[in-house]
Amino acid sequence: MRPSLIRGKPTVSLYVCGVTPYDSGHMGHAFTFCTFDVLIRFLEASGVRVRYVQNVTDVDDPLFARARRDAVDWRWLADHETEVLVRDMTALGWRRPDAMPRVSEEIGPILDAAKRLKRRGFAYKTDALYFDASRYPGYGSLSHLSRRSMVRKLRAEELLGVVGPSAKADALDFPLWRPSGAGEPAWASEFGEGRPGWHIECSAMAMRYLGPQIDIHGGGRDLEFSHHESERAQSESLTGKVPFARAWMHTGLVRYNGRKMSKSLGNLVLVGQALERAPAAAVRLYLASHRYGRDWEFRWSGLAQAVRLVDRVRELLEGEARGAGAPPPGMAAGAGPRNAMPRRFAAALANDLDTPSAIRELRSAVRRRDHVALRRMLPVLVGTASLSRA
Repeated sequence: MRPSLIRGKPTVSLYVCGVTPYDSGHMGHAFTFCTFDVLIRFLEASGVRVRYVQNVTDVDDPLFARARRDAVDWRWLADHETEVLVRDMTALGWRRPDAMPRVSEEIGPILDAAKRLKRRGFAYKTDALYFDASRYPGYGSLSHLSRRSMVRKLRAEELLGVVGPSAKADALDFPLWRPSGAGEPAWASEFGEGRPGWHIECSAMAMRYLGPQIDIHGGGRDLEFSHHESERAQSESLTGKVPFARAWMHTGLVRYNGRKMSKSLGNLVLVGQALERAPAAAVRLYLASHRYGRDWEFRWSGLAQAVRLVDRVRELLEGEARGAGAPPPGMAAGAGPRNAMPRRFAAALANDLDTPSAIRELRSAVRRRDHVALRRMLPVLVGTASLSRA
């Protein structure tokens, strides 16, 4: 996050790619959404309003595949997993998004965007409606990938599709509107009955709720290509406004037992499991102890360290409430504006959201028994998460 993005702006627009709701409750998701919660709380504590939108992708292949495997209705699965996400993030003290649009309720604007791309010559129709990636010269520059690398990644993620006269013209082209499979939802359109492609969903929702250009676009690093690369290309082609997003923030992947957390691998740590062992504030501080853009390994020992820190904070603040252990005269109390964040703490977060350094400032305040500083730092780092075990 660049300070120039927010300097002098009364409001910042933020769009974060949310879940495809079929395995919504693990710590990888929590890391992403708590990261952006810290960002929002820091900006708003600095006097900048944030208009925050986080979507729910309830029309997508992985959701339908899971529903078929488990023999449940896709709508029930989406509703259930979205409820899990909201429940977990509420326990972790998030500031709920201003809007959480669901793809299934946004078909009109999504289809309108696809139509406009077709009319303007950026899309063509064969067995589906495809975006012509060759019409966007900068395709690949967001993720800094070569054509060969992009094709390899599409193949590995089973998104390459078929290239041919009755299919897409080039491997990098991607569907804007596609036929629905058996048991999948379908909507009428001039391109045939079907459903949206994955990437156009976020473009349409971001622009509907935040306008043709947004300040910050976020999501997990695994979305940089092909999702965000494609989203940028079609959005800028659609509106002619460059850039679509003034800054992109990608969170690192969370590993467990040496591999990326994945339901298919069976190596998930669920938010609920973490909350059984630790106060919600400790879970938040453990997540924030890692730089947002780096991959990291979840370890129970690391969570235990965060629990010890939270126990010390709670004891200190409870002692203050009882009138014991108040800060010495002249320390913190009365220094600076009434609700100002400590200077070094704010500087750390302004430095590309350096949350590990911000936590070091929190630890320093604990050692100094600086109650005032603690009360100004904690809401930014942990939101409304509880300091006590459930």
